[in-house]
Amino acid sequence: MGDRVSREEVEKANEIHILDYLNAKGENILKQGNKYYRHADHDSLIFNENGKWYWNSKGEGGFGSISFARMYYNLSFQDAVRDVNGQTIERSFTDNKSRTQNQNKEFSYPSHYETKGIENAKNYLVNERYIDEKIVLALLKHDLIAEDKLKNCIFKWRDKEGNIVGADRQGTVKMDNKRGTFKQIMVNSKADGGFTLDVGSPKKLAVFESPIDALSYFDLKRPQDIRLQSMSGLKDTAMLTSIRNLLKECDERGEKLEKVIIAVDNDKAGLKFTKRWENVLGDGLQIDIPNNKDWNIDLKEKRKLEKEKHYSKGMNPVNTVEIEK
Repeated sequence: MGDRVSREEVEKANEIHILDYLNAKGENILKQGNKYYRHADHDSLIFNENGKWYWNSKGEGGFGSISFARMYYNLSFQDAVRDVNGQTIERSFTDNKSRTQNQNKEFSYPSHYETKGIENAKNYLVNERYIDEKIVLALLKHDLIAEDKLKNCIFKWRDKEGNIVGADRQGTVKMDNKRGTFKQIMVNSKADGGFTLDVGSPKKLAVFESPIDALSYFDLKRPQDIRLQSMSGLKDTAMLTSIRNLLKECDERGEKLEKVIIAVDNDKAGLKFTKRWENVLGDGLQIDIPNNKDWNIDLKEKRKLEKEKHYSKGMNPVNTVEIEK
């Protein structure tokens, strides 16, 4: 009979909106106006809320999750149907009515999905991302991270009053996608928000593309009196809001914002973003560029060198980095 899928399987896959499918796969999709989205890693790969997609630089396009899965993941029709149906889908783009309702909703953090412990998230951050365990425990103590029932690490976006206004979900289990693990910004997260970590009394602002980049930078440099702000991508609105917020807070304390630091990825998109803001802020801007593509790769290199030094001295490898309490 050959490799077949049933009509019911095909119909089920066709009902899954392409943007819901991409979110489930952990692809980083950025909103570009009222109806359009683009892939964070491919500027010319565009998605419409009506389900159509088009990759301008390749001259390819189509409709729906199945056609995209076949092209992007190089799957047969049957395997594409199975892959779409095999995802854990949060239906945010099922139809026009639900999309409109979604856009009008405020963020509501699903605390009922949290687990009591964070063993998977802690193991991922410490043993795979090489972030100091004391930093991870401090984040847990201040309720800035959590773990959900799917073993994802949750980075909570808190505003000045401590309210959760959005969140990143970072998978801790390897996935068969180009990003390696699941990544997602939770539905209805504040458009210009992001994960924020204040160290001391912030007089400086440093912006990053992800929470893990921000934590890696902190682990490497241990800056004081600074706000580490993830934009969850390269978002001008998040950058502008972050500057305005800290300017206001410094003014309320009778202090001045000392500097703004751009510390995004060392790649084409990051350098383009940095150049654009360099033209806006001029001398008020400090640019920190990682040696590798991002700060986490730099951190991993440092940790491996530390281990090699300890091994060469006949000692057990230890984490010598301390975090301020």
